Amino acid sequence: MPNKQARVFSIDLARGGAAFFLVAVHTLWMYGSRDVQLNSSFGQITHTLGQATAFFLLTMGFSFVVTPHQSLAYSLKRAISIIFAGYLLNTLKFIVPIKIFNTMPEEFIAAYGWQSPLEFHQLRYLFLTGDILQMTGISFAIVGLARYYVKDKYTILLLAFLVIGIYPFIKGFRPGVLGLDYICDLLWGNQWNIYFPVLPWISNVFVGMFMGMYFQDKQKGEAGLYESMLLVGLPCLTVGGGLCYYDWETQFNDFFHPGHGGAMLALGASLCGFYLFGKTISATLSGNEKFRRAILYLSSRVTTIYIVQWTLVCWGMGIIGYQSLGTSQLVLLIPIMISLTLAVDYGVLRFSRLISSTMTQFKEMTDSPSP
Repeated sequence: MPNKQARVFSIDLARGGAAFFLVAVHTLWMYGSRDVQLNSSFGQITHTLGQATAFFLLTMGFSFVVTPHQSLAYSLKRAISIIFAGYLLNTLKFIVPIKIFNTMPEEFIAAYGWQSPLEFHQLRYLFLTGDILQMTGISFAIVGLARYYVKDKYTILLLAFLVIGIYPFIKGFRPGVLGLDYICDLLWGNQWNIYFPVLPWISNVFVGMFMGMYFQDKQKGEAGLYESMLLVGLPCLTVGGGLCYYDWETQFNDFFHPGHGGAMLALGASLCGFYLFGKTISATLSGNEKFRRAILYLSSRVTTIYIVQWTLVCWGMGIIGYQSLGTSQLVLLIPIMISLTLAVDYGVLRFSRLISSTMTQFKEMTDSPSP
């Protein structure tokens, strides 16, 4: 089982399940009233699910190790495509409803402290907003280089904690040079133009790589994977939790730009949560073959699903409004948004396959010798 083509059901289940959780979280954020988000049990639980980014990034690092695509060239090519997808998503989320459809609610514009019509620098701000796709793309390039040059799993783990240790000292640093400031923001920013800077979040990807290498080296299958989770997770949870308890305002008052204590707490909680998740929920569901196939589909489509659901949520604000719904309305809307997301994603898949098939047939026709 432990080989480069092996699939681990708990990893696929976490990635596939993220497709549902993301739709629920973003529907709450963009459609739910502030009172629902801050003062209801539904809002607080959904917010907690939305803070499982470290959980997802662990699966990314693990998959990066066990994938059959191990070349540095593939890693860099994949990194560029993910970064491009991030800015495509910003265009679909913001620019299209504002400039083409003219449907973006004024309440959303006002949340930025702006008013319509937006000026060029404001549109540029929205287009350049850094989210998880930009962070993932840059991280893909960095971990590709790390995998190419570093073969020892414990050195990879050391890189993860080195990132966490360095981040507070360079957090928010800018050289004051146009263009370079934005790159620094993507790498270690602390402002709201970048939601997920590469540091400290890439530490979770490195730990996921360690888990994947441990899984392969120990030849223990999923048991070895869970062993590696507790090996790293419990110390992180203890140290990170202690630092946050001592100074919460500095360490974890901002989920997206935490201190080293907050980063370790999020990492440790995700690893321990993953251990429990794998031992209980994943173990219970793994025997259902139809369910496994459905999860594998969602896991393999998670990037496209992410783009589709954010686009639908932002375009839907032109009809539903911004942060205007109550709990009961959200409970009814979330399954609809999930269904629409999966339907559109499936349509995108079928269309892309049709285009690929047509291009293949055309190439075969043009390459065939004339009679």
